[in-house]
Parts: sequence; structure tokens; C-alpha cells
Amino acid sequence: MTPKDPRPTEEPHPPVPVLLDGSQLTVDQLTTLAREPVVVAPDPAALDHARRSWETAVRIAARQPIYGRTTGVGGNRDTSVSDGVEQDLRLLRSHATGSGPSLPDHVVRAAMIIRVNQILNGGSGLHPDIVTALIDAVAADELPAVHARGAIGTGDLSAFSEIALGLMGETPLRDGRVVPRWTAHQGDALPLISTNAMTVALAATATDSVANWLEHSLIVGVLSLLATRSSVEPFAARVQAARRHLGQEEVAGRVRELLADHDVRAARVQDSYGFRALPQILGATWQALQRLRGTLAIEMNSSSENPLISVEDDAVFHNGNFHGMPIALAVDEAKLALSSAALLSQCRLANLSDPAVTGLRPFLADGPAGSSGTMLLEYTTSAAIAEIRMAAAPGSLGHTVISRGTEDHASFASQAATQLTDILAQSRIVLACELISAVRALGQQHRDLDTDTELGAYLHRARTCLDPRTTDRPLSDDLKAAVKFLEQLPNPEKDTAR
Repeated sequence: MTPKDPRPTEEPHPPVPVLLDGSQLTVDQLTTLAREPVVVAPDPAALDHARRSWETAVRIAARQPIYGRTTGVGGNRDTSVSDGVEQDLRLLRSHATGSGPSLPDHVVRAAMIIRVNQILNGGSGLHPDIVTALIDAVAADELPAVHARGAIGTGDLSAFSEIALGLMGETPLRDGRVVPRWTAHQGDALPLISTNAMTVALAATATDSVANWLEHSLIVGVLSLLATRSSVEPFAARVQAARRHLGQEEVAGRVRELLADHDVRAARVQDSYGFRALPQILGATWQALQRLRGTLAIEMNSSSENPLISVEDDAVFHNGNFHGMPIALAVDEAKLALSSAALLSQCRLANLSDPAVTGLRPFLADGPAGSSGTMLLEYTTSAAIAEIRMAAAPGSLGHTVISRGTEDHASFASQAATQLTDILAQSRIVLACELISAVRALGQQHRDLDTDTELGAYLHRARTCLDPRTTDRPLSDDLKAAVKFLEQLPNPEKDTAR
């Protein structure tokens, strides 16, 4: 029998909360915080500012009309209301009208964290106890069920109405529990839901995955470069210095870094765009992604409410800060850029299928003459590219006139953010097809890379997850495994700090 340890058992230390102050939340911080239940806390000075914003709103409402607080909303803007919090409850219940599937937990969690940070920015006029309710719900993993559809880029009204009802205990949470955490105060409804936080959350969490895909795409492209015996001249520092686009220089530098310890022998004077223009296209995509992240950071640290309550001026400003056009345009640019990067992968796949380029059999076939090898991967990529092309259409081109003509423009930023996630999913399929082909081609060339190098270690991990058989057979399981591989970090050892 093992004797009992006489030392006292130490109580586990509570997690140190992450402080939110309404002005310094970054996209990287957000995506990290949103992965799991997390303890966040308001900066005391920011919380005091939010409290004074509420006091200011109450004071101003006693002397003049305020949209959504003393009046109806939308086409009811000229209707005075005088039944206190009952109007707020009606507004939340009527606007909690979404459709489609439920949003994933990490997106809902991110949206709730963003909304806390925005409220702490001080312009909402919300009673500050909503901050506590949102923070406690995130820490306890008590996430409301939120539908994915319903917004048009002028505020995530339905999504945050569903969050409000979940916090109030009027609707079940994602796990079926009913946990009342919050009671609405008079005037709270519109300020809570007048935000693009859900759209920002969807786009922000997607940017993390897009960045991961871009790094995979670069490495897979380098493997394909080796398999197709392509030239390294397009990646020379002198070439990049002649144009000076930052993203292009970064990508070319990474290619040189990956190839530094490997023997590269070019079979041609000049290669197809899939290799020759890789720095230009992936670099431009990287820059578009950075611009999107910058726009989202502004949104996360802003007061986008209508009306805006100004403590400093003791005034209310009716405005259009809720309009999502800056988000829509930035997301649309990222969508188009990612689409072109996926097309580049399809171009490289075509090279890998060509015996004149690889020195191997057509479609990397193995077995009797006429074997098809990887032929169907080209069909798979073409189908995925068709899906990408449809999703890449700018969401910001949308138009609508609703609520008796009082709301006559919309950004459709929400649709653009959803399309970005759709394009990313299809881009993984395209890149998976290239990865399977590059790994097979290098194997048929008996090309082994030193596993002590970054590129060699990547190739080894990819080979481990793929079926080594090269005879004609279904490749669906290989595709599934390759997509899963591409969802992971490209270099786990190097990226453990992410």
C-alpha cells in the first residue's frame, strides 16, 4: 500500500484574466482567446467609462428623443415609446430571427469578446452589467445558440438578439442548458445589437486559417518546384529588389530559405506562372490579408453604435458607424486574392501531371500502360475552383432597400465573411490535390530530403499521412488526409508560440 504524501495539497491557482480596455485588442489575441473558454476582465478605467456612458444616455433621454431608446427602430423611427424596458424586450425577441446552421463556438466566443471590448470603448450607453454577463458566459463556456444567417452588413442584429435571449435565459444555450445571467435595462436593446462584432469575429477567425493556408501553399509550391525541376531564378533577391513589393519580397525570401540546403537543378530556361509568379501572387495575397486584419482591428476597438453616446460632449450623435462597408471591401479583396492563390496551385498541379515537365509518366501513373494515376485530381481541383469563383463575387456589390425605405443601402459584409470561409475550404481541397501529386512525384523520382531541414521535415510528415501506393485506386481517403494535414500548423516545432 502506498503511503499518503504528508505534504499539503496546493490549491490550483485561478487563471490570470486577460485585460480588455476597449482600444488595444488585436486579431492575434482574439483568435487565441476564442479557441477555448477563457477568463477576460475589463480594465477598471474602461469599465468606469462605460458606466458613465450609460449614465449620460439616461440623462440625455430625459430631455430629448434618442433613436431606439425613446423611439421605435427602422421604419418605426418616428414612433415614440413609453413603456420602458418592455419595448427593449420586444425588440430583442422580434430581432432574434436568424436562419441556417448554428455558428461554431469559437466564432460566437470571439464575437462576445469583441462586443465586450467595443462596449469598453465607451460609446454604447449600455448598462455596464452586460460586460459582466458576457465575460462570465465566455469563461463558463455558456454560449448562446446563434444562427449563421440574418445580417446584411449594417449590424449583426439577429445574432446579438439571440445572444441577448441566451444571456437572459429565454432560450437554451448551445448545450441545451438555460442559464439566466443578465436582465435588460431600459434602453439596452438597440445598443447591444447595433454592432458588427459577429461579422468581425467570422472574418477575424478566418484570417488565422488563411494565413496558415498561405504558409502551406508556399511550402507545397516549393515541393512542386523540386518535383518539376523548375528554376530558382524568379526568387532571387535581385529580382525582388527591382520591384519592392513587401509581400513579394517576403515570399521569395521564404522560398530561398526553404531551398538553401537542397540541390535544385533547373530543366528549363523558364517555367510556367505557377512557379515564376509565385512571389507576386502569394505576396499580394499576404498583403491583402494584412490589410483585412488592420481593418478588423479598427472595428474591434471602435464604437460602431447608432446612436453614439458621447460622455465628453454630454451629447448623442445619430450616425452610420454601424455600416460595414470598410469590412466588406477588405474581405472582398482578401477573397479575390485567396482565389488567385488557389488558382496558382491548380496551375502547378497541371505541371505535375505533364511528363515533359516531371520526366515521369503522364498523371504520375504507375502500372500498366494507360493507367490514370492522379488524373482525377485535376477534375477535383476544377470543381473546387468553380465553387471558389462563385464565392469570390464581391459581397459589397449587393443592394437592398428595407424597413419602409429608411434603410436603403447595405454592405453585405456578413455574406462576404461567410464567402471567405467557403473559399478557404475549397482552397484546401485544391492545395491537397497538389500536395498529393508533389509527394508522389518526388517519391517516383526517388528524391529524399534531409529531415533535419524544414522542407525535408515537412515532406516527411506529409508522406506519413498519405497512402504510399501509386497504383490506380480511389484517392478520396488521401484527399481527406491531405486536407486534415493542411488544417494543422505547417511547422509544429517552429510555430509552437502561435
